Amino acid sequence: MVKKTEHGEENTSTEYVSTVLSLLDEEENVVSDVQKEIFEDEIKELPPIEEGQLNVSGIYLYDVGDKLEVKVYIRNGLSYNLNLNKIPLVITNSKGDILASQKFNLSSLGTLPPHSARPLKLYFDKKNIKVDKIPEDDWKVALNGEFNITSKVRPRYEGIPESIDVKDKLVFDKFLEELPEMTQGEFSISTFSVGLQKNGNILVTAVMRNATDKPITIDKVPITVLDAKKRAVKSEKFTLDDFTVNPYKARICNFAFPTNVHPEEDTSLNDWSVIYRLVKINGGKNIKAVKPKK
Repeated sequence: MVKKTEHGEENTSTEYVSTVLSLLDEEENVVSDVQKEIFEDEIKELPPIEEGQLNVSGIYLYDVGDKLEVKVYIRNGLSYNLNLNKIPLVITNSKGDILASQKFNLSSLGTLPPHSARPLKLYFDKKNIKVDKIPEDDWKVALNGEFNITSKVRPRYEGIPESIDVKDKLVFDKFLEELPEMTQGEFSISTFSVGLQKNGNILVTAVMRNATDKPITIDKVPITVLDAKKRAVKSEKFTLDDFTVNPYKARICNFAFPTNVHPEEDTSLNDWSVIYRLVKINGGKNIKAVKPKK
């Protein structure tokens, strides 16, 4: 077995991030506390990585006959989740010579959280090793060439009023948690609820999510409300005043359509739905009244 220790030069102009141990859920239940402490100690010994960097650091390599076993840590220095697929890796020496080269499918790693490190054992086939023996004190594992990374983001709420009822907040939290993860660079609008209020408004509550690294300001939102039979009953373009969703955040927004229906109490229209585009209704005229679900 060959132990590997790496040292990096200090660069005060570079922003470094620390990474913490992250295990898959199924590993959390079977890995002992002692083993977790070993993992954490090994992570502390690794050289620092820069903010925004994906890093692979080798710990040891071991000849197991027809393969070369290499223990590494995959470290995510980005501020959002990563899902890795087919990743080309190389073993090099200090001169930059490639000693081994192989592409690995790392989808089994699952989602790698921001600023986290996950241990992994890789097995290089002997046919992909270009030298008779890997030097004991002169090797490292590195990423090589183009590779497939899917950046997954799970935005969190911002701008929720402090006065919101605890039960309501839990419902909103559950809704957000059950929405699918987003791919880096996406923006989405998801319908939370549709209901008819006592004041005669059809109220559409939506959650807007920003999975980009820049604030997004929404000026206009086209919305069409569909009844249980998927018939358009209201369609309007709403103008928002200074409504911005910050990077990797989610905001709640309400849209009200006036009607001449005034129920005795607020009524949920659970089988109604919303599309975020305009639709002509009865020759372009919105229906004046809708009946709440009883």
